[in-house]
Amino acid sequence: MLFRAGVPRHAIIKKVANEDISCLADLISVLSKLSSGARVPLEYMSHTDRHRKKSVLVTIDRHEWYAPPQLYTRNDSSGLWDVKPAIEPAAVLPSVGNNGLPMCQNTTLCHHDTEPIHEVDVRGVTDTVATTEASSGDSSQNDFGSEAKKQRVEDDSSDGTVANGSLYGSELRSDDAMATDNLVLRDYESATALSANASLAERAIEPALVMFEVHVPPSCSLDGVHSQHFFGTGIIIYHSSNMGLAVVDKNTVAISASDVMLSFAAFPVEIPGEVVFLHPVHNYALIAYNPSAMGPASASVIRAAELLPEPALQRGDSVYLVGLSRNLQATSRKSIVTNPCAALNIGSADSPRYRATNMEVIELDTDFGSSFSGALTDEKGRIRAIWGSFSTQVKYSSTSSEDHQFVRGIPIYAISQVLEKIITGGNGPSLLINGVKRPMPLVRILEVELYPTLLSKARSFGLSDEWIQILVKKDPVRRQVLRVKGCLAGSKAENLLEQGDMVLAVNKMPVTCFNDIEAACRTLDSGSHSDENLNLTILRQGQEMELVVGTDKRDGNGTTRTINWCGCVVQDPNPAVRALGFLPEEGHGVYVTRWCHGSPAHRYGLYALQWIVEVNGKKTPDLNAFADATKELEHGQFVRLRTVHLNGKPRVLSLKQDLHYWPTWELMFDPETALWRRNILKALK
Repeated sequence: MLFRAGVPRHAIIKKVANEDISCLADLISVLSKLSSGARVPLEYMSHTDRHRKKSVLVTIDRHEWYAPPQLYTRNDSSGLWDVKPAIEPAAVLPSVGNNGLPMCQNTTLCHHDTEPIHEVDVRGVTDTVATTEASSGDSSQNDFGSEAKKQRVEDDSSDGTVANGSLYGSELRSDDAMATDNLVLRDYESATALSANASLAERAIEPALVMFEVHVPPSCSLDGVHSQHFFGTGIIIYHSSNMGLAVVDKNTVAISASDVMLSFAAFPVEIPGEVVFLHPVHNYALIAYNPSAMGPASASVIRAAELLPEPALQRGDSVYLVGLSRNLQATSRKSIVTNPCAALNIGSADSPRYRATNMEVIELDTDFGSSFSGALTDEKGRIRAIWGSFSTQVKYSSTSSEDHQFVRGIPIYAISQVLEKIITGGNGPSLLINGVKRPMPLVRILEVELYPTLLSKARSFGLSDEWIQILVKKDPVRRQVLRVKGCLAGSKAENLLEQGDMVLAVNKMPVTCFNDIEAACRTLDSGSHSDENLNLTILRQGQEMELVVGTDKRDGNGTTRTINWCGCVVQDPNPAVRALGFLPEEGHGVYVTRWCHGSPAHRYGLYALQWIVEVNGKKTPDLNAFADATKELEHGQFVRLRTVHLNGKPRVLSLKQDLHYWPTWELMFDPETALWRRNILKALK
């Protein structure tokens, strides 16, 4: 809560929700009156700047990222700090949902981290709170946000005034409030009309532009996410009275375990959003919001953009690059498409995280820099592609690397297909969105990483003239053939396809690009038969052969469960780890993605980037088996672990469990309530 608001370490809290705080009892009293999801002002001062007070907005976590507030008291006889709940369960107020109404009478009031807040990488421990302190001063930034996307943004109130209360939901409004909204609406309409220098495309798309601010809680930094604060521009692609959907790149919304806030260009309001779909392959995420939370005055100014998936962009086409500056001002420029089908080639990071694969993107002659995202439109403001941010890691040596980002266009046709399934009802499990259960789509994919090779190069690898003529006739622009870079470990294609295989045809139809493979996968779902296999024609070491390869169905939920045991965060191997092509033979195991400073995992050397395959001789192929094995362990007991590192090296180590300060708990997404729930698996009684 405080970390998200940018309150630095060693700050002295003076007021919360406009009530004076002089001791811990005052703070506990105020917190007991607040409901989950409420946004209230907090006033603090720093010991290094005692004569100036600062104000921020803090959000009481709706999701159970952390344990409930606890009070620690030193026990001189035992040498331990005794713990008890700071707020009695009977005093807990209901959670506030996106519509401003209570969600559940049993929801925990407020969630504080009872453990040190640290971001951990493969080299050790990085104190992100210290980073917050270092950046708490004034910082300059140009309109286009040219600084890195992962930079922390200070949430200081420059005028010293902060609105009291929550932005979550629609409440009964007085005549004065309605009049104020109407006045603001007229001011915004007048400001839009005065934008004489804005292009037609900019004016048409501005009501659909939205700025995302995303916080990843330190307690659940999953899937190798490389930062805890992101921002970027998204596009509203669906807007009705009961649901809104916005699309944004996955370098802004990287994982589903995130706190998302949306600020709209067309109306001055900030509301929460929920991650409803993370595409398993393509670099985009869909975020849902509740239109009723914005109030009635916004209904006439905020609307969805018009999508134009066909025809596909061609080289030389004129487009308008439109996005938002950091002060929510729409900005645009006219550009020319230089390459509408540039294949991405992003290498794996030191700590495996999502990277875009099997994607063709759009390149322009000019843009606004590597941190400006938005959309590519035609002259009428219709969306041809989203201009999204991609994350990569530049390695200077075996021990030196640096995170970078770049922007490219993502064609809108892939997004429109998923959007249609969400609106009409998908073929997957249901998800609660704004109080309504909606069947979500499943995406059928071939879990193989491919890359294009020019036909001129493929000829040297044994590709016949006959196949070259067939592929040139199929696609005279690309003049390429797809080759296998690797298969995801544990996929149905793992033991069938080999690195370097050329994929010539699928179901007897020649293929030259990634979209041909995706279209063949979609055909399997549209047919009346239940066949899940593709008939591939491949060229391997100069020999043409036919293979039947199975496909896999993936949802858009991302990682939905993690377990924190002895201070290490474990999860099932995410796709970025599986893309390395290796899983332990011992039933795969659970993957250690993070560890906490000062924990037993830290003291005994149980670090990230390895699998735990055995606990006291019991195999742990998945999270359920790992939870069952750790539930049997007692406080102070030494545990024998068998691990396998990403490089395949096995290791055996012993660890002493400490349930007093480091209880075992899990964090799991509940689709019935659309909330992340925290459950204690093992603790001292």
